[in-house]
Amino acid sequence: SSCPLVKWRRGDRGSMKGKWRMTVPSASSHPAVSQPARVSWRTVADGRARRERAPAPTRFGTFSHFWLASLIALLSILLIGTFVSGWAAEAEALRDARATTDLLAVSVLEPALEDGLLLGDPGSIERLDAIVVERVLSASTLRVKLWTVDGQIVYSDERELIGRTFPLDREEVEALDGGPAVAAVSDLAAPENTFERSEGTLLEVYRSVVLPNGSRLLFETYSPYSQVTERRSEVWRAFAPITLGAVLLLLLCQLQLVWSLVRRLRTAQDERERLLRQAIDASNDERRRIAGNVHDSVVQGLAGASFVIAGAVEDVERGGLPVVAEDLRAAASGIRESIRGLRSMLVEIYPPSVSVAGLPAVLNDLVAPLRAQGIHATASSPSHVELPRDVEALVFRVAQEALRNVAQHAAASTATVTLDVEPGVVRLEIADDGVGLDVDTALARGDGHVGMKVLRDLAEEGGALLQVATAPGSGTRVRLEVEVR
Repeated sequence: SSCPLVKWRRGDRGSMKGKWRMTVPSASSHPAVSQPARVSWRTVADGRARRERAPAPTRFGTFSHFWLASLIALLSILLIGTFVSGWAAEAEALRDARATTDLLAVSVLEPALEDGLLLGDPGSIERLDAIVVERVLSASTLRVKLWTVDGQIVYSDERELIGRTFPLDREEVEALDGGPAVAAVSDLAAPENTFERSEGTLLEVYRSVVLPNGSRLLFETYSPYSQVTERRSEVWRAFAPITLGAVLLLLLCQLQLVWSLVRRLRTAQDERERLLRQAIDASNDERRRIAGNVHDSVVQGLAGASFVIAGAVEDVERGGLPVVAEDLRAAASGIRESIRGLRSMLVEIYPPSVSVAGLPAVLNDLVAPLRAQGIHATASSPSHVELPRDVEALVFRVAQEALRNVAQHAAASTATVTLDVEPGVVRLEIADDGVGLDVDTALARGDGHVGMKVLRDLAEEGGALLQVATAPGSGTRVRLEVEVR
């Protein structure tokens, strides 16, 4: 109340309704304040993305994510199982086709072979054809071919193929030379498979057979691919219940574990929040107690001493001791300055409630200590400000820290605090005409002058944009922008 820039009027908000409260004069009521040289703005912190972060996960959200992940895992297992079962079924079908071809070659075909097949003898072909039709061809063996080493087909149940020549590949030549039987899915696009294309996908098996004169022929059989599909279904029906049952049992066991972990994490989070609130409350109580004790004892004692000295000045002057009276006045003035310094310190130790006093009044309280140091300091803001509590607290703390930096390090003669409130955004700017600073050095130094670091951390934690325009010798401007929803 000792500051001439503070006026009092009737309040109309919150607990101040019907009472006198302090307002801050507009900037136009103050003498002009010199502005520092204009330099470009530099972004020190941008916590706006942090302000938009998603809320902490709930139990429902945690279990939703768990079941979604479980469903994805189950579908992945089904897809992998389908692929593996198909691969296993095809491999097993090829093994069966090789075994069947080996059995037919040894027990049926070789005893019926005649040397006349190499010469294209019709009798030899007719006799072999009768045996093949009766004992070889079936639902599992659809086609039979006999090849010579130069790729000529000397027998087939499809008569049009007999006598035609097609080149043999490396695997077929190795099988003809006595190597192991070769089984594969037929390439129906190959010219020698023209008559098999109408049958769909087929399995073909190659192995060698021996004529009575010791010559070798390549024995080839074709089987329907449907047996692979049937075998895949059999494998899947056999293993699917085991796989799905094991997965579901694992999920049920994990469900209990997840429930327990979520409950413990929630309890631990609640406990941490409770302890944090207790620590903050304890810190506030201690700061309030210290501020109250200093105000009720030291400040009141100094104020009483000041009044006593002021009263003694008149007596000393009447006693004809003007020099002593002047000394007493100087002592009284020094005591009053000390009182003002202590009151400013008390505001920093335990600041007034922003929601009760209002931002305009609190900002004016913050610049009062600068005036006590001889700095021409002003605060400008709308006469009435309504903001969310977290935004009010952030603006107050940034203004407090920035003005503390001005008082301790700027060596300024003027300082201004400007608060603008627009729809959706709040802007706070603190400017001084001091010595300025190097932002990189201020952020990197660790010698105790950590004001710029504190401002950066406050802005990032509060989800705000913090910019600085400064350079050595050109003063400093600090601007805070907070989005308000």
